Amino acid sequence: MKRTTCNIIYSALRYRGFFIRHRHHFREAGFSTHAVHTAHPPVLLQQREDGSVTQVPEETFFRYTRKRWLVNDYEERSKRYRKFDIGELIAAAARSAGGMPKQCTQIMKFPEGQYNKAFLLTFDDKSEVVAKLPNPNAGPPILTTASEVATMEFVHRIIGIPVPRVLDWSCDQFNSAGCEYIIMEKARGVPLANSWYQLPSSSKHNFIGQVVEMEAKLTSVSFPAHGCIYHKRDLPSEHSQNQIPFGESNLHEFCIGPVIDPVIWSDRRSELQLYRGPWRDISHYARSLGENEKYWTDQYAQSRMNYYKSNTDPENPSEYLALVEKYLLVAPFITQSQADSQDILQPTLWHSDLHLNNIYVDLDTETITDIIDWQNTTTAPLIFQAKIPRMARHISPLPLGWHMPEKPDNYNDLSQDAKSQADDLYQSALCHKYYEVITAKKNPRHYAALTHNDEWKAPLIRPIKAIGGAWSSREVFGLRSSLLEVVDHWTEWDTQSKCPISFTAEETALHHEELENREYVEQLMEQFQNAGLLPIDGVVHPEDYETLQRTNDTLKTRFLSLAESEEETAWMEKIWPYQDPPKYS
Repeated sequence: MKRTTCNIIYSALRYRGFFIRHRHHFREAGFSTHAVHTAHPPVLLQQREDGSVTQVPEETFFRYTRKRWLVNDYEERSKRYRKFDIGELIAAAARSAGGMPKQCTQIMKFPEGQYNKAFLLTFDDKSEVVAKLPNPNAGPPILTTASEVATMEFVHRIIGIPVPRVLDWSCDQFNSAGCEYIIMEKARGVPLANSWYQLPSSSKHNFIGQVVEMEAKLTSVSFPAHGCIYHKRDLPSEHSQNQIPFGESNLHEFCIGPVIDPVIWSDRRSELQLYRGPWRDISHYARSLGENEKYWTDQYAQSRMNYYKSNTDPENPSEYLALVEKYLLVAPFITQSQADSQDILQPTLWHSDLHLNNIYVDLDTETITDIIDWQNTTTAPLIFQAKIPRMARHISPLPLGWHMPEKPDNYNDLSQDAKSQADDLYQSALCHKYYEVITAKKNPRHYAALTHNDEWKAPLIRPIKAIGGAWSSREVFGLRSSLLEVVDHWTEWDTQSKCPISFTAEETALHHEELENREYVEQLMEQFQNAGLLPIDGVVHPEDYETLQRTNDTLKTRFLSLAESEEETAWMEKIWPYQDPPKYS
């Protein structure tokens, strides 16, 4: 975006009061709106995943340092790089903390998430606040921060879920700090991750029960549409027409506005006039996704190689558009067939990333004290939200239902180390099943959605889940698979009408050839992971990156040595999974 354009946007938003709201408050309190100049610069620290803390240079605060990638490493780290003015952020945090002017003595960077950075700022009076900054890949500017702030207030004040109190925030990326930010109170308690694996089963079950009760509170609230929560006053003018108010008088300040899912804003989609919500029903939502994808493909998609499919012919946007058209033809039937599931189609607010580090607890009383990270939270049909949260989910899939886990038949013959590992897996599976049991009892609406998605109707919603950004994320195969599944199972859902889409015998055969190639590579990757050589997802700790890249090179050489011809060598080199994929033909 050109600077002149940014200035126009900035001026317009200032006029609407976006970025001057808190300055007025600070002037009244007698604080300067300029940076707080400290006599001594604060100590810059970074907390690692194991809890250890080390002193770091300033640049570490800007870079993504938690992981590295064996595939597209430079690109992945670049879209998580966020530079900002540390001194100005300190000034904003000091003002938000209130009281007398204070000096920041240290800033600690928490282990970062995929879409944001968080820092703990400590002042000379021992007070602490947290500053959270969205990464560039988090979603659209302004909306991402504005929605998170409104959602945190909504879940705390309206639903009664404990979250840290927001002290100050700015959705102006051109402010003095040079970034959007949310400054909030430090979460009370400690992350559940710190002690989870040392807790007895009874304590784990207690915390799982509290999570289910929290989710039951979420499912008890009705929302007028599928979208994101905003304060009406904070929705930019260009989105003012795309908002749906709440009917209740005590909710008049809130509205449902556009979703901030990065998928529908990335890869130049933000430059297009796409409809991003809110949607009043699933039919409108399903069609919008297809139309958005069709429009983006016409504008920006380019031919590229897909070596799982062909070693010589590129994958063309026209083929993808044909799939999108099939999706648009079948979408109305998919959504109509859900008529008997209206309760689980109602828009529901849900925490999408409830892992152990996002749950803060008081271990003495065994109570949840705060839930953090409400970024990119949506109100969506419950069938799209329903899942076992990461904090209770077993490491591998388990069938839904009353099939309780058991220890291995040869458990008594195992070594002590193997028994310990089997015990850990057994306890993990028990937690997963305990979550299911308590959910069925205390949150039957969520359990109904889990059951719906686990049974024969699940293929009906897979195309809706697969369509968004399928070309950009190289998931064309997944979209085609979901549509083929609809065709294969059509008569189970509708015995009266003919399926509106079809695939030729040649198209089906080519798809199955691609499936075989993909399964071959996936099995190879599973073998590497099971042998402790390379992780399936290619995401590694930074300190292991160079070593694992050498391992990657060695394994690739061995893999290519299995080829029986030059042609096969060329193909195997191109399908090797741990390398940057080709961009275009």
